[in-house]
Amino acid sequence: MERLISFASKEEAFTSLAQRISELIRKAQETKGSASVLLSGGGTPMPVYEKLSVSNVDFSKIAFGLVDDRFVPANDPASNEGVIRDIYKNQPDFKIESMVGNPMDYAQSIAQCHQTYLKFVHGDVILLGMGGDGHFASLFPNDGPSTEGLLASEAYCLGTNAPSHPTKRISTNLAFIESIEHRILLITGKDKLEKLKASSTEGTPISYIVDKLTEIYYAP
Repeated sequence: MERLISFASKEEAFTSLAQRISELIRKAQETKGSASVLLSGGGTPMPVYEKLSVSNVDFSKIAFGLVDDRFVPANDPASNEGVIRDIYKNQPDFKIESMVGNPMDYAQSIAQCHQTYLKFVHGDVILLGMGGDGHFASLFPNDGPSTEGLLASEAYCLGTNAPSHPTKRISTNLAFIESIEHRILLITGKDKLEKLKASSTEGTPISYIVDKLTEIYYAP
């Protein structure tokens, strides 16, 4: 994998990736006046976000959004938005676009997300992760809506079904993700690397994006 950047430790990978994202943000701000960044949830990227939160980038000129989220209120421990907001709580200029606009109405939240997230299409940076089953964003194996999201040509947000609780998810689709200029994957652990390498033969969701990633950050 020619875009694979390997590190001896997770700490080195997290530090290098935070620096890289900061660099890309500054470049976008210099050329366009602002930067557009989509963040993934899960435990793996949180140290990267913590490092980014204390960097000297201009947060007033960054539009942050989510790659995907669980359909729960932002104050639920399972909420990607809530966890990320907590990391950046000491950055007064930090703002992030919600995916769950109404935690009582799934269909309305999906429709609202489809509208409010249009501004992120053709954005600057997206940070992706990968699950042990080969899913990325909230695009899962053996899920009809996820398959539709992988095959559709139009960029949009959609509702998908996760194999674990909370099952209702809202996600950007593959066309949306491919529209972002810098598509970065972060994985840790040898099992994840082997899963990534086997994706083309296994046909897992990550196989749809692996050849279109601009960078892959990996640490064992």
